[in-house]
Amino acid sequence: MANVTEIDEEILKPRTDKRQYRRIVLGNSLQVLLVSDLDTDKSAACMRVSIGYFSDPDGCEGLAHLLMRALLLAYASETYPGEDSYSQYIIEHGGYTEGAVSSNQTNYHFNINNDCFEEALERFSQLFNKPLMSTEAAMREIKTVESAYQNYLLSDERRMHQLQKHLSWESHPYHRFGIGNWYTLDVRPKAKGLDIRQELLKFYEENYSANLMHLVLYTKESLDEIQNLVENKFQVIRNSNQRGFQSTGLPFKSEHLMILVKAVPIKERHKLTVAWPITPSRHHYKEGPCYYLTRVIGHKGEGSVYHTLQKLGWATGLKAGEYWWTSEFSFFQVIVALTDAGHEHMQDIVGLLFKYIQLLKQTSVCKRVFEELSAVCETKFHYPDKIQPLNYVIRIASNMEKYPPKDWLVGSSLLSNFNPDVVHMFLREFSPENVRIFWESKKFEGDTDKVEPWFGTAYTVEKITTSMIQKWMSSAPSDNLQLPAPNMFVPTNLSLKVAQEKVKFPVLLRKSSYSKLWYKPDTMFSVPKAFVKIEFNCPHVRDSPQAEVLANIFVQLLDDYLNEHAYDAEIAGLDYSISRTDRGFEVTVFGYNDKLNTLLESVVDKIANFEAKPDKFSITKARLWSTTKRQTSCHLIVITKVKRVLGVFPIDAWFWLRLLHWCWLPKWVPFRWFEAREVELKIPMDWLDCWEMTTKGINNFKYENPSLLAIEYCSLILRDIRWPWKEKLDVLPHLEVEDLVKFTPIMFSRVLLECFIAGNMERDEAISIIQHVESIFFGGSNPKCQPLFPSLHLTNEVVKFGRGVSYLYSIQGLNPNNENSALLHYIQVHRDDFILNVKLQLFCLIAKEPAYHQLSSIEQLGYINDFYRRIDFGIHGVVFLIQSTVKNPRDIDSRVEAFLEMFENKINEMTNDEFRRNVNALIDIKLEKHKNLREESGFYWREIINGTLKFDRREAEVEALRQVTQQEFIDFFNEYIKVGSHRKKTLSVRVYGKKHLSEYRSEKSEPLQMHSLRIDDILSFRRSQPHYGSFKGSFSNMKL
Repeated sequence: MANVTEIDEEILKPRTDKRQYRRIVLGNSLQVLLVSDLDTDKSAACMRVSIGYFSDPDGCEGLAHLLMRALLLAYASETYPGEDSYSQYIIEHGGYTEGAVSSNQTNYHFNINNDCFEEALERFSQLFNKPLMSTEAAMREIKTVESAYQNYLLSDERRMHQLQKHLSWESHPYHRFGIGNWYTLDVRPKAKGLDIRQELLKFYEENYSANLMHLVLYTKESLDEIQNLVENKFQVIRNSNQRGFQSTGLPFKSEHLMILVKAVPIKERHKLTVAWPITPSRHHYKEGPCYYLTRVIGHKGEGSVYHTLQKLGWATGLKAGEYWWTSEFSFFQVIVALTDAGHEHMQDIVGLLFKYIQLLKQTSVCKRVFEELSAVCETKFHYPDKIQPLNYVIRIASNMEKYPPKDWLVGSSLLSNFNPDVVHMFLREFSPENVRIFWESKKFEGDTDKVEPWFGTAYTVEKITTSMIQKWMSSAPSDNLQLPAPNMFVPTNLSLKVAQEKVKFPVLLRKSSYSKLWYKPDTMFSVPKAFVKIEFNCPHVRDSPQAEVLANIFVQLLDDYLNEHAYDAEIAGLDYSISRTDRGFEVTVFGYNDKLNTLLESVVDKIANFEAKPDKFSITKARLWSTTKRQTSCHLIVITKVKRVLGVFPIDAWFWLRLLHWCWLPKWVPFRWFEAREVELKIPMDWLDCWEMTTKGINNFKYENPSLLAIEYCSLILRDIRWPWKEKLDVLPHLEVEDLVKFTPIMFSRVLLECFIAGNMERDEAISIIQHVESIFFGGSNPKCQPLFPSLHLTNEVVKFGRGVSYLYSIQGLNPNNENSALLHYIQVHRDDFILNVKLQLFCLIAKEPAYHQLSSIEQLGYINDFYRRIDFGIHGVVFLIQSTVKNPRDIDSRVEAFLEMFENKINEMTNDEFRRNVNALIDIKLEKHKNLREESGFYWREIINGTLKFDRREAEVEALRQVTQQEFIDFFNEYIKVGSHRKKTLSVRVYGKKHLSEYRSEKSEPLQMHSLRIDDILSFRRSQPHYGSFKGSFSNMKL
């Protein structure tokens, strides 16, 4: 066996980090970092190969992407010839696996239960040692790549990214189309006489060499034991001493610089991106020049570019930072979300930005700002939140290629060298001669003369000159531009407080007619951080569509008022959010506890003293509506890569905040607001901005993917306190600022505060926080709020479907240009119960990989192909969600039922040993400890806000799992899941896209099968159905 070199080199790690690290280099030149964590309950590995789509051969765009998918998902090897056996093993043992391809790297990673790590690592190592790839598997993955490409076609982010690449030197790999599609991976190779399987194997042989790989392993075993695993399993990877991708210089010639690109997006939005190709800052990571420039250019306070634009009503968001970099070039971009008025002042905005950059060039680099950043970076590094092992190994593997070994953990996150010369060197690259400006708007439709070939984006290119930019600078607003003021949120006291009592679960610390305070001191994580969540339960936000829209506007205005604080707080490690909930709205503050109360007091003060500024509101309603109809909001933020444990879809954490309240947009989302330049300036800009933003948010919903529409319709059908987006859109034209002025006191007329405080905070501090909030809202002779009447508490929240009934809701997709259709097949199972919970979770664990393999890999129904548990206020169910151009929703529905019939055979044939292995895998997952305070607090908050209060849920469900027999599980399946069961309750939401409209019309005219019910009007249906009672119930009868 080849020699192994153990490098005795100190690796800089956080002061609080108890893990052990060791760097080794195998005889085949594979660089490895070993991480031993005695406390971990999950193991993980990441292999980073220094090859990406920059290395795609000409005429086979997307080959690196296809190879990643073929290895990961259609994988077989000489040792494990069963196709898909690797991913199946990972999923069946509580794990998750994925890959990712970028310009010059490909990542493969997985996590798994500790006791299965060795075998998983054996299977993982085979990906890089003589894999088998059948022609059939390769063709299936090409279809998946094509499905992904079709899904991306309507993504403005993808389209603009490809347009920026398209406007570069054609001979440079940056110009390439890295995703690939059916044409690049099948049609064109066949026309050239190429066998795509042979091309895959050739690409693999020429590029996958051990000297181009970096491996990180993370488990609970000792470093010596981990090293032994590595030597046994990874030494066999061949080293052909490949050089990897060799850069060909910068991707731009003179014709690609000093350009103004006008592009037409899918969604109607105004967005301005000013970009400069620059030297990657990673070459100066100790000096942090882009950290500094991001801070000063992106700040939101007095004298900033954004503050000036916001005052003028020209912008609603600004982001600055370094993006998309290789070792030779990256981009510094300033992205501005424009209002209609801002769109008309593009030249002034670009001029203002260059004016600010000129200020930076002419003044000294501010040491105070650098030292603030340095102090915050040091605090964040030495007092981090522990993250999931999978995320940790991915991050380290990324750093291994970029930084020397001693900085593999820290990367570029510590600034230590104050060097003004380096900052000014970067500023010199922020010149008119080096700029590329991308301007997006629907207003450019019909005025373009070019089309990007892969995504079909219409655009036109205009050359700009230095004299033009100087002219724009001279006409730009002459506000008093300045550097950011001292940041009042930078923590200085990082001491840990001794908990007066070692409580395992939250306790109800205080209860009054105004509020409830739940409290849990930190007994696990030993970090100087705290978590505060306050829900304002305001029943009147549910009164009507108008009330819901006004509440959304209120929340957005409130968020906007706090914008200046938000940026500084985020820089200093303090996060806050204000979001709508079904019951009202909630405030979350999390981070270093030293200055947390300062931020919380600012938030509470803005809520208590909210003012809609009701000046004259005179605008023609017709023009207002027509303008709004032409406008749409920016993108609905959808987190597409969510860790799914047991197939659990995080409905509260993800969809609840991003989709159920899609007309509320968080502070970090760029959006455009209503054009006010043609109306009287006495109209309050804040109202107009939020009016437009809310209208755009609702109106723009039609542009979302059919799969998201299906989720929204499912929620409308299930949840009794939702108003349809069309009804909210209908009320908007009639709303004026006076409506918000009248609504706000009504909303606050009856309020209950539900609060949870956790972390590095003493009980007396927690009590003083809620007492302070109570005094503001309920104190004095004329209080802003009154306590909630018991009758105003929610009693019914979720529709209760009838046993043995299949409900059907079919609708045409809202975007006439989207060919995709979607099916959401929902099975409602039970109300929260430990025994039933674990049986449903077992079903999801056992069925998840077979469902994906059959419906996605084998039948190729669609790229979006998901299977997860859904929980609505304690009501549990399971969902199949598939988006497709291949089959219409009715046919997909039949394929889902065919899978369930096939799966019935699987569980009936399952041996008792197989069943116990799945039970044990689920137990291991449930026993996995919370990784950090935020994760733990989120778990407890869900119990509090849903009213279930089962803080020992995981322990109780583990005990229930240990008692479940195989026959009980089969009986559960037969009763609740089996096709044709007389107790089964099913809802099919079918969204028909452009490609399947004839099938939609056919379905609507056909009679239903027995025991089926078509839903025509959602509100009428909801009102006619029984409901599950709320776990919250009356406040006075609240279960404790």
